Amino acid sequence: MLGKMLKYDLKAMSKTMLPFFLVIIGMTVLNSFFIHFEWMTGIIAGSSIIFGLFIALGVTALVMIITQFYHNVLGDEGYLTNTLPVGVDVILFSKLLSAMIWLCLSGVVGIIVLFITLATTAGASEFFSATFDVIQAFFLAFREYTSSTLSVLLLVVLGILAFLVFLANEILHFYCAMACSQLPILSKNRIVGSFIAYFVLNIPLTILMAAIMGGLTCAANLSPWLEQLDVFPLGLLMLTTFLLVGLLLDLLLYLPTRYILKNKLNLE
Repeated sequence: MLGKMLKYDLKAMSKTMLPFFLVIIGMTVLNSFFIHFEWMTGIIAGSSIIFGLFIALGVTALVMIITQFYHNVLGDEGYLTNTLPVGVDVILFSKLLSAMIWLCLSGVVGIIVLFITLATTAGASEFFSATFDVIQAFFLAFREYTSSTLSVLLLVVLGILAFLVFLANEILHFYCAMACSQLPILSKNRIVGSFIAYFVLNIPLTILMAAIMGGLTCAANLSPWLEQLDVFPLGLLMLTTFLLVGLLLDLLLYLPTRYILKNKLNLE
């Protein structure tokens, strides 16, 4: 059932996000012609438009993520959503995964735009040759400190997982704040209540994050054996720590959201 819910959520946002992606990539291709022919007026205008489109894309993605959750789960559409034969966990995971996918796709579009622009500026063949050389040098440099390429790939995978966990944390922060607007103390004006809850939640989360990172820093300073670690075990330890801290923060936001949606939801 999660697959069906996720398909619906992705489709709902695709009507807004995909046109943005196509316009940005199309404008980048057009701007590459301006760069190739060294038309300064076109380059300045095209670059300004692309920059503005990226800002609009970021704002639109954030607004879509917030409004889709609010309307589908807490608003009028919540009556339909909450009558579906699925649990709260399926609904939350579907919304969360959909939001993360679209944000990651936005990042991919940004990378594509960067590649097109750099390839046009430096020349396609020279650019891709240089890019390949940099990636190869990166792996070779890491292999000098690790036992195999597999170790480098493990660090990359852990880095990606840590990034996704903290991305989920930011999204769950919004979801938890909106869910808190269902509580009696904030329910008189739920939009204002959501803003208040967001900033109130940010205080303990920031304190907890600072306390954890401060404790880890002190532990590292008091552990001389850390200085003796090679690059791979040290990187593995750091990324694993970040991953576990991110998962803890995700759990601290997910559980209250789940509890409120399951036990305190009031759509009236």
